Amino acid sequence: MSLAKEIGVREINSVRHEALLNIVRTSDFIGKLSCNFFVKFELTEAQYNVLIVLKLNGNSLTQVEISKKLISSRANVTSLVDRLEKKNYVKRKKVSSDRRLFEVDLTKEGLNLMKKVEPAYVNEVEKRMSGLNEADCRKLSAILVRLRQNLGE
Repeated sequence: MSLAKEIGVREINSVRHEALLNIVRTSDFIGKLSCNFFVKFELTEAQYNVLIVLKLNGNSLTQVEISKKLISSRANVTSLVDRLEKKNYVKRKKVSSDRRLFEVDLTKEGLNLMKKVEPAYVNEVEKRMSGLNEADCRKLSAILVRLRQNLGE
């Protein structure tokens, strides 16, 4: 079904505009699915992203380093780390060479949580993306990279 039919309008006159609207609509849909998934673990997608960045990095990162590694630039890392610290999933420690900086580490509780959430998340992604084969996924990724480059990311 075309986007125009999906949203109940006659037609969208520009193919580029329709493509952009499809990206926005899909992103919104994915965001809702993501919210429903992470709420089961009492997390937000942004909190999960901080935890997975720390896990995949394998050692401490400063909050600035975390923000650079996050997929989404909308996140306020300080408030995310504050909330994760209250849940005892991360801990902060001052950087000895610069007292204004903090390094963030996963705690044992944070690592245990990731052992539950990460496999469930990967399984959910595989299930939701199963309508696309590997070649489709590679092509879609390449197109989106080209689009971001053209947009001036």
